[in-house]
Amino acid sequence: MTGNYSEEMGAVKSDLQTLKEDLASLTRSVKADAKANASELRANAKTKFDAARANAVEAGTKGRAKAQTTFQENPIVSIAATAGVGLLIGALMARR
Repeated sequence: MTGNYSEEMGAVKSDLQTLKEDLASLTRSVKADAKANASELRANAKTKFDAARANAVEAGTKGRAKAQTTFQENPIVSIAATAGVGLLIGALMARR
């Protein structure tokens, strides 16, 4: 009975050691996959950020060009609109 018990304990110890090694291997594998996914996500985010920045710069440039064109084509209307906005802001600030 004692011999059988020792053999079973040896088998259990061996199984536990195998389980420990398998878990360590699985942990390394998951860690490597997580790093790879993080790198891929970081690259995708950077690409999207760069595209958004380029679109914003382009929209700003187009808006500035359109405003300059409008001011050059209609200087009186532009001055009147600017004065009107100034009066409106002044009136709102005076109310406080």
